[in-house]
Amino acid sequence: MSAHTATPGVHTESATDAGFTMIEMLVAMALFAALGTVLIGFAMGSSRVADDVRESGNVVGEARLAVERMSREFRQASELSGAQVAGGKVVSLTVGVDFDGDGTVEDDPADPERLTYTWDASTRELTLSGGGSTVQVLAGGVVAADIRLRSSAWIHDGADGTTPDGTTTWQELDQSSIGNNNGAPDAAELPLIDLVSVELLVRDGDTERRFTVQADMRNRGVTA
Repeated sequence: MSAHTATPGVHTESATDAGFTMIEMLVAMALFAALGTVLIGFAMGSSRVADDVRESGNVVGEARLAVERMSREFRQASELSGAQVAGGKVVSLTVGVDFDGDGTVEDDPADPERLTYTWDASTRELTLSGGGSTVQVLAGGVVAADIRLRSSAWIHDGADGTTPDGTTTWQELDQSSIGNNNGAPDAAELPLIDLVSVELLVRDGDTERRFTVQADMRNRGVTA
């Protein structure tokens, strides 16, 4: 039986302490790379979802604030001074609101009281301007806007040849005895408008939502 002796000054290692082989290192690196790719993909996907949710919230929030503002200011309006029509539909409306209660509607750029709401089909934006100030975007992603002007002057209901239905539209006023039959709501018809309704169709990705406001312009004191 022979004895195992160690040579002085020489350190010996067993086979199990030899460390990783090159193949093992390559396998480990490949596994770490694959895991890193999965984690990065997950993080990027989560970031995109968060961005989509945030953007959706912004679009919806803008539209909600826009209709709330229109509702408030239409109800307070003492004048309806202008409207623009495109394709037979109203796309712009100008109202006057005496915010400071001094009895006049002023066009002060710093604090305008005559406000114009406009829907631009090309940009899909609802904007607000007044007093020559910079146009402010109230809501984006507005793919359609239905602005309707009505009057409590029921005696003109059906003036356009349609069957009277209890609602007098600006088109009926335009073709009545007090209108000018020019296909637009202007100085001849606007004094009799005292009810405004607006419906916005907002699209966010594949989702569409509708926001509606109906305001009785009670400060106008319309008479037939």
